[in-house]
Amino acid sequence: MLRRLRTVLFVIVAAALGAVLGRVALQARHRMDAGEPLGDIDLSQVQPRLTDVIPGLVAAFRVKDAPWSWFHIPSWLAAFAVNFGVGAAGSDIAALKARAERMAFDAVGLDAREFGMGGDYEDDEHVYTTPPAPPSTTDPASTPPPGTPNPPSTPTPSPAPSNTEGNTPPPRATWGSTPPPPPPPI
Repeated sequence: MLRRLRTVLFVIVAAALGAVLGRVALQARHRMDAGEPLGDIDLSQVQPRLTDVIPGLVAAFRVKDAPWSWFHIPSWLAAFAVNFGVGAAGSDIAALKARAERMAFDAVGLDAREFGMGGDYEDDEHVYTTPPAPPSTTDPASTPPPGTPNPPSTPTPSPAPSNTEGNTPPPRATWGSTPPPPPPPI
């Protein structure tokens, strides 16, 4: 009986410690992004709430159930790791989920937005913009002189990654344009 009580108390302490250290990691990441020194972390904002500790406690109680029991993860480690991960990700969990969905759909050549998943499309390296519209053929003043190359028909990367208005993603395969897989060999 005392052993079980000691284990429960140890899990609660590990869950609280994971939540606190996760919030410290979140503040440190925000300070690094802002270019501020890491030594000035305000520990008064790091106090965990009950809602910060609950995900780790749920994970600690679930490690005894299949399939998690196959990994032989100690309950205290599950409580600490889950709360640290949730605390360190902070409000970025939705963005991380959308990025994971886009990566999974991209791996199979599909567009996640077509299925209502993956959030808005943003590429860390490029911002995709639409090419300028071709000149109107009804206005003779807008007709380009002979020998002028046509504007590109595919989206091109913009040199300014901060401009996000009017951007379109690069062409991707869609569910309707994906050919069926070849038949298996006989």
